[in-house]
Amino acid sequence: MKLKYIYTYIVSKRRLIKDEIEFEKSLFFDIYTLVFVFILWCNAILNMFFLYKPFYAVVFIVVGFFMLSTFIWPNPVRFNRHLLIFLFLSLGVAIFYCDIITGKEAMSYLSYISLSIATAFFFDFNKDKYIIFLIVGSYVSFFLINIITDYTVFLYLKQDFSSLELWYISIYKTFEITFCTFVGMYFIHRKEKMIIKYYIEKEKFNVYINKTDKIEYSDGLYELAMSKNSLFITYFKSEFPDYFNNILQTHPNLISSELEICALIKINLSTKEIAMATNTTVRAVENKKYRIRRKFNLPSEVDLNLYIINKF
Repeated sequence: MKLKYIYTYIVSKRRLIKDEIEFEKSLFFDIYTLVFVFILWCNAILNMFFLYKPFYAVVFIVVGFFMLSTFIWPNPVRFNRHLLIFLFLSLGVAIFYCDIITGKEAMSYLSYISLSIATAFFFDFNKDKYIIFLIVGSYVSFFLINIITDYTVFLYLKQDFSSLELWYISIYKTFEITFCTFVGMYFIHRKEKMIIKYYIEKEKFNVYINKTDKIEYSDGLYELAMSKNSLFITYFKSEFPDYFNNILQTHPNLISSELEICALIKINLSTKEIAMATNTTVRAVENKKYRIRRKFNLPSEVDLNLYIINKF
């Protein structure tokens, strides 16, 4: 019943995501979280039934359930960069420890590759490149410590494994890195399609804006918006000819649906009125305004509506 509740909660939360790019980001996050849970529980099976280490098996199971619980966390918490940095560094330390206790023959260091691939989907390289360099650099440092010292730095931690147990570990690590590589390739393909679709949509919108003729302004912008009239953008651009260009020069990562929200804010519509004009829910509009605020990088004390009305 709990798994069914979690699934229902995730689906209901997804319905509020109208922005396709944000939906894809959430999808990447969700599936990679499931990949982590799968890997953790595979480690638990390995330790319980093949290495006879029940303590480590329990640890992996508990951490797996903790990762699974993040599905019901609010997205602002799940996507928090500080929390993600802590998570990736902690996982790096955990692999470093496993590499020490199993030794070079077990190839536990291959798990660094899986984590390094995952950073590309949990972080934005343009904004977080120094964070990515820090995380991947820490993995390289952990790896080099054991290689250069020939696993003698923390020799007292090393545990003895039979040749059969080392073979089990090696087989599992080969499976893990292969599985994560295929998952990474799949997401790279999806991400490329998403980027291409984003630029096509943006280009179409820019062409549409440039082709619209100058129209005599009417006082009926409010009525056009509230009646969901397709001519609203045309009349809006006639009154504010440089509005979209000014926004895109400062914030080029906005997409057409977010620009529409900005236009409706410009004519001083309330959140409820924007929901009616765009045929969505108030919650969906609030989510979209939150994403716009993040892209504008506005501090919490700055009013988004006043910022848009006065600046552009």
